[in-house]
Amino acid sequence: MRDPLPDYTPSGSLHGCRALVLGGLAQDGSGSAVAAALAKEGAAVALADNTGLPGRAAGARPVPRRRLADDPVVLAAGLVSALGSWSLPIHCDPASESDGRAAVAYTALEFGPLDLLVVHAAAGAARGAQRSGGLGAAVASTAPAPRPLRGPPELGSALRAVRAARPFLSEGAAAVVLGERSAPGAGRPRENAALRSLAGSLRERGVRLNCLVPRPADTDAAVAAAVADLAADDGRTGEVVGVAQVPHPR
Repeated sequence: MRDPLPDYTPSGSLHGCRALVLGGLAQDGSGSAVAAALAKEGAAVALADNTGLPGRAAGARPVPRRRLADDPVVLAAGLVSALGSWSLPIHCDPASESDGRAAVAYTALEFGPLDLLVVHAAAGAARGAQRSGGLGAAVASTAPAPRPLRGPPELGSALRAVRAARPFLSEGAAAVVLGERSAPGAGRPRENAALRSLAGSLRERGVRLNCLVPRPADTDAAVAAAVADLAADDGRTGEVVGVAQVPHPR
């Protein structure tokens, strides 16, 4: 895969961090650009999305690198490795809460506790059936029953993924929900209410949660840089922001 960010100048702000990008890799999403930015900033990156592997059992699973060389998840993982960072490709239905939970657990087993979780909200817009089996079922059985999270369906699904990942997040970790591209201010009041509710509970562990909502005109490179900068910002939490609102120190 060609580097989607050839002009990106890293600052090393995420050196030594362990990250998971959930969704946004299939169907021409911005996940590959986000993964490249995180790798260039020094993070180890796991990548989870639907690989389309034929005959796969239900549930999230790491993907053998020798298979599906043209698959977007495997290609993105290869890009991260080529940029000098550790990578982990995971087959995962991002619309499935149990799959997302299992992807987080596999990442934690491989890398250790997560310092950064990036969830593409659009990946959860389709209401996939709940998957079970394997590690996902084991993790799901230990998780408390979640309270409903109100807000747009795609955002609610992404926030549930963040909440399910809470046991695997390190103290002081960051979570970034990458919203669907929309006009400035679209749906902000509802998004803020749902986001702040979860951000308040995560703040007790020092975990920051923010939502980035790109405009249609924002490039994948700009979105990726904003995600990296938002992840490295150690003060902001519980906010819904646009790409232009994220300071770029480089």
